[in-house]
Amino acid sequence: MRNNEPEMYLDDRQWSPLWEHYLEKAVAFDPLTAQEINCIVPIPDRTGVLIFTDTEVHFSKENAVKTLHRFSSIHSFSDYEVLSICLKKLGQFGSYKMPWVCPFFTLFPLESKKQTIWINPIKISKLFKVEDQFFTEFTNGLRIALPVHRRRFVQRAEIACLLLATIRRGVLHFGLPGDIPLDFLYFPNTSFAKTLSKRSSLKEFRTPVGEINRLYQQTYSLYHCEPFMYDPDDSDHIDWL
Repeated sequence: MRNNEPEMYLDDRQWSPLWEHYLEKAVAFDPLTAQEINCIVPIPDRTGVLIFTDTEVHFSKENAVKTLHRFSSIHSFSDYEVLSICLKKLGQFGSYKMPWVCPFFTLFPLESKKQTIWINPIKISKLFKVEDQFFTEFTNGLRIALPVHRRRFVQRAEIACLLLATIRRGVLHFGLPGDIPLDFLYFPNTSFAKTLSKRSSLKEFRTPVGEINRLYQQTYSLYHCEPFMYDPDDSDHIDWL
């Protein structure tokens, strides 16, 4: 990258010709056909986000959280808001800016969860710095300017990977042997993956097998049913009763 030329990277706070390029390529986001998501990036000064996979670019008029909610609903993944409540109760995965996760991949927010970049840590090739600005490069070649410093970025990526490994262990522990989080993560051969593999949080699980799922089921019931407990008449409008 030479002289921080904006056409070489995306910045969610600054419009550039590269935004126009990707918007022209983008297809409407369809959660049924979208593959593993590399990142979700808000479009500067406009409504909507771009969703990047290994081979495609998608556009959604909704913010990242609503887009992920649609994706989760279609594929019967965990409800992000409910899972965030569970993770806060457990106290082992931070207290804010919780990752989104399914058994196949995870995304972590860099700043305020509704209007920020969401990144899949497994799809990061490297982090680098030009002058005072940090950037990330993905395995598909996409480059993004980061609004946070390296230490905070790596910490959030580490927590997201720990959560992904914990969820996978809960789902796959009968068929996939493993004792530590790294046993349940499939890192590519990249410099960033090598950095993550050395992090202490990925050397030991913080919760027993099934603990997140147990708490999720309890919290989900309360989160979605509690309003009707105070107004029995509303139960007439619940389709699934």
